[in-house]
Amino acid sequence: MLRTRAIPAALWRALIGSPLETQRLKHEKLTKVKGLAVFGADPLSSNAYATEEILRVLVLMGSAGVALTMPVSLAIVGLLVVVAVSYYQTIHAYPSGGGAYVVARENLGVLPALVAASALLVDYILTVAVSTSAAVAAITSAFPSLFPFRVELAVATVALVTVVNLRGVRESGTVFSIPTYFYILTFGGMLAAGLWALLTGNLRPPASPALAPEGAHPLSLFLVLRAFASGATALTGIEAVSNGVQEFYPPQAQNASRVLVGMVVMLGTFFLSVSYLAHRLAVVPSETETVVSQIARAVLGESWLYYLVQFGTALILFLAANTAYAGFPRLASILARDRYLPRQLANLGDRLVFANGILLLGAAAVLLIVTFRADTHSLIPLYMIGVFVTFTLSQTGMVRRWLTQRPPAWKVRMSISAVGAAVTGVVTVVVAVAKFTEGAWISLALMPLLVLFMRAVHRHYEDVAHQLSLEHAKPPRPFKAHKVIVPVNAVHRGVLEALRYAKAVSDDVTAVYVEIEPGAREEIERKWERWVPDIPLVVLPSPYRSVVGPILLYLDQVQREAGPDTALTVVLPEFVPRKWWHHFLHNQTALMLKFALLFRQRRLRRYKVLADVPYYLTK
Repeated sequence: MLRTRAIPAALWRALIGSPLETQRLKHEKLTKVKGLAVFGADPLSSNAYATEEILRVLVLMGSAGVALTMPVSLAIVGLLVVVAVSYYQTIHAYPSGGGAYVVARENLGVLPALVAASALLVDYILTVAVSTSAAVAAITSAFPSLFPFRVELAVATVALVTVVNLRGVRESGTVFSIPTYFYILTFGGMLAAGLWALLTGNLRPPASPALAPEGAHPLSLFLVLRAFASGATALTGIEAVSNGVQEFYPPQAQNASRVLVGMVVMLGTFFLSVSYLAHRLAVVPSETETVVSQIARAVLGESWLYYLVQFGTALILFLAANTAYAGFPRLASILARDRYLPRQLANLGDRLVFANGILLLGAAAVLLIVTFRADTHSLIPLYMIGVFVTFTLSQTGMVRRWLTQRPPAWKVRMSISAVGAAVTGVVTVVVAVAKFTEGAWISLALMPLLVLFMRAVHRHYEDVAHQLSLEHAKPPRPFKAHKVIVPVNAVHRGVLEALRYAKAVSDDVTAVYVEIEPGAREEIERKWERWVPDIPLVVLPSPYRSVVGPILLYLDQVQREAGPDTALTVVLPEFVPRKWWHHFLHNQTALMLKFALLFRQRRLRRYKVLADVPYYLTK
C-alpha cells in the first residue's frame, strides 16, 4: 500500500486503528440513520450556498431579477423530484450499486460508461473542495479574523475527514451522525423560527447592500437560465446513494431508497425555506457574509443561537465531503476491477475500506483548494457539469433498460426515466453554456482526458493479459547451462555474501569490476587473490568513468557467446544502511544498475535473472 512507505507504521496505526479481518466486512455496514449522515451530508449542505448562487446572478438584473428567486427555486425543486424518482428506480434495478457508470456500461456501451465515470470522479473531487471551502466561508462569516487562513483551514479539514474515513465505513458513519443531525436540528429550527416570525409579523429585513442599479443588466432569459444553473448545485450528491447501495445493511435496496426519499424531502424543504426567507428579507449576497448567515442573524440576532446555527452549518459543510469519500473509492474500485484504473484502487485496506482511493481523493481535493484559494464561487462552475452529465447518462441508460427488458409497468418506468434524461440533458447544456467562461470549460476538457487515460489503462491491461496468456504458450525448455555474473566495486563483507550466494546457484561464476580510477585495479586484484581466488575477476576499462555502460556491454557479449540455452543470472551485492538518510550518502550504483538491466532486458529480450543480495549494516 502507498501509505506505509510515507508514514511510519506506528503513526499509521494510531491514526486509523488496527487492521480488521476480511470476515468483518459484512458487519461494516450502515443503518438508515447512519446512511443519511454519510450520504445526505452533501445534498443537505448545499442549502448553505445554493440560494446564494441564484441570487448572485439575479441581483445583476436589479429588483426585477431578485423577484424571480422563488420561481427559479421552485423550478429547481421540480427538477430535484424528477431526478430523485429516477434514482429511486435505479436503486431497485441495480441493488449492487455502481450508479451511473454501471447503468451506462450495461445499457449504453463502454464509451458512455467511461464518460459517466469521468464525470462522477470529477464530481466527487469537486464535492470535497466545494463543501470544505463553503464550510470555511461559514466560519469566516462569523469570525472574520480567520478569513486570511481560509486555505489552511480547508486543507486541515480535508486531512481530518480523510483520516476518519480511513478508519472504516461504520466508524465514519458513527462519527458523522451526530454533526449531521445537529445541523438538521439547528438549521431546521432556525428556518422554522424565521417562517413563524414572518407569519406573525415579528421579523424585519436587515440592512442589506444596495442592489445593482435598474437597467445595469436588463432582464434576460440567459441570465435567468444562468441563475437556474447556479442554483442547481442543490442537486449535487443525491446520486451517491445509488452508488453506495452495498454500504447498507440488508435489505440494501429498500434501506437505500428510504434514505434517498428522506434526504430529498428534507433537501427540498430546506432549500425552498431558505429561498423564501432570503426573498422576503431582501437579502443579497455579500463578499464577507453568506446569505444563510444574514438570514440567521436576522432571525436570531447576535445571540448564542446564531453562532450555534453557523457552527452547525460549518459542520455539515465539512462533513459534506464525506459523501464523496463514500462514493469515489467505491467507483474507483469498480473501474479498477474492470481494468480502467490502476489495480491498486481495487484493494481493500486494513480497515476494510478502499484506502488508496480515499488517499487519492484527499490529495486531489487539496490540490484544487490550494489552486483556487478555497473560493467556493470559483469552484462551483467546475462542479455542475459532471453532476448533470452523470444524471443524463444514468437516466438514458435506464430508458434503454426498460425498453429492452420490459418488466411490469415498464412504460411508466420508462416515461419517468425519459423525463429525467430529457430534463437533466437540457440542464447540462444550459450549465455548459452559462458557466463555460466561468470555469466550466475546465471540467469539459478534463473529462475527455480522463476517458482517454482510462482507455489507455485498459489497453495496457489487455496487452499484459494477452502476452501472459497460456493460449499459445509452449512447455518451457530446460536450460543447458547456468552462468552467474557478479558486478563488484570493491572487496568487502557485502561482496563476499553475494559471492557465497552465487556459488550456491551455479558453478560458473564470474565477477566483474569496472576500473574508473587508474591504479585501483592493482589493489582490488590483490584483495581478490586473498579472499576469493577460486572465482575469476574480469576488469573492464571505463575511460569515460561510466560504471553501468561497460557492465551492460559485457553482459550482452556474454549472452551472445553463451547462446539462448544458457541462463544468465546477475547477482547484485548491496549493503543497506541502518538509517534511511544514510542512503543519500552513497552512490546507489546497485540501484542504477538494477533499473538499467530491467529496461535493457525488455529491449533485447535476453534471458537474465536479477538477484539482489542485501547486506544489512548495524550502525
